[in-house]
Amino acid sequence: MAESTPTSARTAALYTLTAAYFTMGTNTMAAIGGLPAIAQGLHSTPAQIAPLTAVFALTFAIAAPLIQMLFGHLPRRRLLMTGLLLAMLGALASALARDVPTLMATRVLTALGAAAIGPVASAIGTTLVAREHHGRALATVFMGMTIASVVSLPLTTWLAAHVGWRVMFMCVAALNVSTALAVLLLVRDGGLGSRLPLPDLARLLLQPGIASGVAVVMFEMGGFFISYTLIVPLLHEHFGMAPGLLEIALVTFGVAGILGNFFARAAADRWAADKALTLALSALAIIYLTGYVLPPFAASAFAMLVAWAVANDLFMPSQQRRLVELAPDARAMVLALNASALYLGMSGGSALSGWIDHQWGTRPLLLASALAMLGGLMALKLSRQAQRNVAVCAASA
Repeated sequence: MAESTPTSARTAALYTLTAAYFTMGTNTMAAIGGLPAIAQGLHSTPAQIAPLTAVFALTFAIAAPLIQMLFGHLPRRRLLMTGLLLAMLGALASALARDVPTLMATRVLTALGAAAIGPVASAIGTTLVAREHHGRALATVFMGMTIASVVSLPLTTWLAAHVGWRVMFMCVAALNVSTALAVLLLVRDGGLGSRLPLPDLARLLLQPGIASGVAVVMFEMGGFFISYTLIVPLLHEHFGMAPGLLEIALVTFGVAGILGNFFARAAADRWAADKALTLALSALAIIYLTGYVLPPFAASAFAMLVAWAVANDLFMPSQQRRLVELAPDARAMVLALNASALYLGMSGGSALSGWIDHQWGTRPLLLASALAMLGGLMALKLSRQAQRNVAVCAASA
C-alpha cells in the first residue's frame, strides 16, 4: 500500500489517523474536564466522580490486547471504525446517565471503543509508508494525542461548565461520528490484521526484549503522571507561580508539545529508535532532577516545561517504532500492549502522585519522576541486551 497509494492520499490518510488519536484522547479526558459539573448534576461529590478516570484507564489497559486477541483478524479499517462508533455510543449513553453507577458503566463502554482506536490507528499508519519512514508516520499519528492534551481538557471543561456536561458528552459523540466518516472516506486500508490467541500472546511476550520493551512505556508514563497530575500545585507551591502565570505556563507546555512533535518527526528520519529512546529517557530524567534542584523561580519552571514537552514527544513515537521493529508480524498486538502499559502507567502514576504529595509535598514529585525515568532506562537496557543475546546466538549457530 505504501508504494501504490499516491502521496496526497497517504498524507490525507495519515492526518485522518491523527484525528482518530485526537478523538481517542478526547474520549479519555472528557470526564476529567467535566468532573465538577458532573458531580453537581448527579448530586455527588468530586471524590465520588473521580474514579471515572481510573475505571476508564483500567478498562482500556485490559481491553486493548483482548481486542487484538479476539478481533485482530478483522480488516483494520473496519476495526478502527467500530471502535469509534462504540466510543460514540458510550458518549451518548454518558449524556443520558442518571446516576453514578450508570455513568461508570458508560465509561467502560467508551473505553472499550477507545481501546480499538489507538493501537489500530498506529498499525495502519505504519502500513502507509515504507519501513524507513515508520518513525515519522507514527509521530504524525500520535500528534493527535498531543493536541488532545492541549485542547480537549480545557474545551471539555468549558463546555461542561457553560452548556452542561450532558451536551459536552453529546459533542464528544459527534466527534467520534465525524472521525469515523473521515476514516471511511480517506483511509484506504483494506488489509487484514492478525488475530493472536492467548498461547501466541504468551509466546510473543516471551520473545527476547518484548516484555521489557513494553515495560519501558509504563515507567515513562508513570513518571510523567507523577508530576503532571499535580502540575498546578507543583508550579504554584514549588515555583511560586501566581494563578495568571500558571495559565500561561500550561499553554506554553501545550504549545511546546505540539512543536516538539515536529522535532520528533525529523529525529525519526535521523536516529534509530533505540538511540531516540535513550536520549528521550535520559533527557527526561535530567529535566526532572534539574527541576527538583533548581531555585524556585518562574523562569526556570518555563524552561523545564518546554524541555519536558519536547523530550516526551521524542519518546512516544520512538517507543512505538521500536516495538513494531521487534515484532513486525504482530504490530497491532505489540502496539495494543504498549497502549495497555501506557494507561497502566498513567493510572499508577496518578495514584502515586497523590500519595507522595500527601506524605512529603509537591517538590518530591519531580524526584520520583526522575527515578521512574531511570527505571525506563533499565527496562530498555534489559530489552536491548536480550536482543543482543539472540544476535550472538544466531551468529554462533
